[in-house]
Amino acid sequence: MDEQGLFRVRIALIEAFLRENDYDGVLLSRMDNFAMATGGKRNYVYVASDLGACSLFVTKKGEAFFVGNNIEETRVMAEELVGLDCGIRDFLWFEDSAAEVVGREFGGTLVSDDGSLGANVHEGLTYLRALLTLDELEKYRRLGRLAAEAMEATVAATEAGQAEADVAATLVGEGAKRRCIVPVSLIAADARIARHRHPLPTEGPLLSPGSGETTLEGYVMIVGCFLKEGLVASMTRFKQVGDLPEGIAAAYARVAGVDAVMQEASEPGETLGEVFAACQQAYADLGFPGDEWHNHHQGGTAGYAGRTCKGAPGEGFPILDARWGALVKDIAGIDVEFGHAFAWNPSAVGVKSEDTFILLPDGGKEIVTRTPGLPEVDLASVLGRPTDVVKSDIVSVR
Repeated sequence: MDEQGLFRVRIALIEAFLRENDYDGVLLSRMDNFAMATGGKRNYVYVASDLGACSLFVTKKGEAFFVGNNIEETRVMAEELVGLDCGIRDFLWFEDSAAEVVGREFGGTLVSDDGSLGANVHEGLTYLRALLTLDELEKYRRLGRLAAEAMEATVAATEAGQAEADVAATLVGEGAKRRCIVPVSLIAADARIARHRHPLPTEGPLLSPGSGETTLEGYVMIVGCFLKEGLVASMTRFKQVGDLPEGIAAAYARVAGVDAVMQEASEPGETLGEVFAACQQAYADLGFPGDEWHNHHQGGTAGYAGRTCKGAPGEGFPILDARWGALVKDIAGIDVEFGHAFAWNPSAVGVKSEDTFILLPDGGKEIVTRTPGLPEVDLASVLGRPTDVVKSDIVSVR
């Protein structure tokens, strides 16, 4: 499928959403939804924001329009939306906003993904951000390889005595070398691993550089999310450079077992709530406190966001809902199959397991962030049975 074909499929999905909800058009300004609607195109300048610098407006008839100021139009139309069937509604940067332009020029019930025009339908677009064509699944394979290479290079470069911020700098740099943005780089050394589930690397203040920074002595957790063409691959790895706290090696193997159970349970026809129930049972079966899952989210579907939908008790998100392929066929006359991507991340005190895998339309699964250069957890021993899931173990230089 070429870029125009993928664009037509993505727009058909939005058409289906608009028809089902009786909306006449939707203005997409968030970075994740712009990428979802365009097959991975970029509308951002400032990456530390949910909102992009321009928008895409899609009508119930399948018409698509760039909506933005004169600054963004030159690059976006020449480098992102070039060759796609997309009109233009532009304005001078000091005169208008995308919502004002669309509100004046189009009628009917109009909505947006940021509340700037009519109802905010960002949550309603969740499933569309999780639907991935075969071409997008292939992109995920390539993104996963890049992420794994960047992570392996970071793990190899990590040494005792390094500051957490220096490990983060290596991770971000290795991602950038592979043309990926690393919007999340969480680094924790030693006691901070047990203390914080979202450990931003410690950094010295501007007026006292380096002071208060944590340096690595025993072991380190390295968490990275890698963004390219709107898709996000997430992964976590550990490295031991000194003494490992008692019980951590065994706990790490057991939490990898929870991760394996969740991957196995991610089957077509199930819901994220049903996978979550398997997660809760796995925590108990593998010797963790029954409420360990209270301490951090467990991940969920990925795609055009780090997590398009998080797993939770009773979550009704259906895995591989076939009706969306039928809707695209009806609207655009295109036969298309969809898959999903997942990034589960069970954790416990001092340990965490995380990879990104794709679920193919036929139910096949592939971990795209595998790091074959690192040691593996003996999951058959942990689970007491064979499994096809592979998880990297703590890397040790001892």
